[in-house]
Amino acid sequence: MITVKNLTNSPYDLPSTKGMIRLPAFGEVSGEFSGDYLQLLEASMAVKVIEGQSKRDPLDHDEDGKKGGSKPADQSDELVKLRSDYTEIVGKKPYHGWSAEELQAKIDEKLAE
Repeated sequence: MITVKNLTNSPYDLPSTKGMIRLPAFGEVSGEFSGDYLQLLEASMAVKVIEGQSKRDPLDHDEDGKKGGSKPADQSDELVKLRSDYTEIVGKKPYHGWSAEELQAKIDEKLAE
């Protein structure tokens, strides 16, 4: 698999072995290209040919192939239970930034009243 990166602000239609592929402006695509056309691409100053799979974008935080996104925070069973207990005892949802220790302290404080 060959990755071609566009170095210009113009899109290109690239003929691959499986049909045409649209190379967006300043974007990159992966595909299979014939040997002659691959040599032509490598000689071009408008694109950069990268052998093998392209590297993951450093801004792809949730690993879905797109920039941005985020992975959900790991929640321990203890924290989930404490949040549920807080909601039941206090009657409102707890602040999402509280740790398990802070939640336990708030619950103990409310029960001491």
